[in-house]
Amino acid sequence: MIVAAAVRIADAEGVAALSMRRLAAELGSGVMSLYRHVANKDALLTEITRAACEEHPYPEPAPPDWRDAMRLAARLDWEVYCTHPWALVTSSSARHFSDTSCLDWMVDALADLTDDPDLARSFSIAVWSYVQGVCIQHVAQQLLSAGESPEQSPLRATEEDFETGLETLLDGMELRAARAASEGGPEKLSPRAFPPLAVR
Repeated sequence: MIVAAAVRIADAEGVAALSMRRLAAELGSGVMSLYRHVANKDALLTEITRAACEEHPYPEPAPPDWRDAMRLAARLDWEVYCTHPWALVTSSSARHFSDTSCLDWMVDALADLTDDPDLARSFSIAVWSYVQGVCIQHVAQQLLSAGESPEQSPLRATEEDFETGLETLLDGMELRAARAASEGGPEKLSPRAFPPLAVR
């Protein structure tokens, strides 16, 4: 009941509006009584983030094809963030979410692509980062208290943009894994791989 009420507040008013006092008012209870169930606001944010993710859990077992598994993980995370935009922030904070089970799921699902766990972890983080980045553009208006409607922004990402970018990312992962395998070991980025930033 407490977590469900906190999720409702975060969805309707934004996570910044969520406080123990606001939650107590929503539940019609005293603030101090909440502390018997939730230690503090950080603990509350952890609970609502976990609840949001559990609405769209990664299935067990994962799809046998690594591409299908990455597509599914990306789509499930997309649904979480579109439903609960505040989770874009809380799920990226070590204070509020440190469950590595989803990372383990993705690394295991990439076993047919690469036998290098470090590369598989980097790929998993890349997929997560991609989904979060596109979702920020997609739900930006919901993260703001006021402003132009998202349809008026030429930078607003659509679901078609999401799908196209995801397939491009997966293509790149496949090429990179193949190159690493042909070189006989994990691929390492040279410090010279990126050009120096221009000084303005």
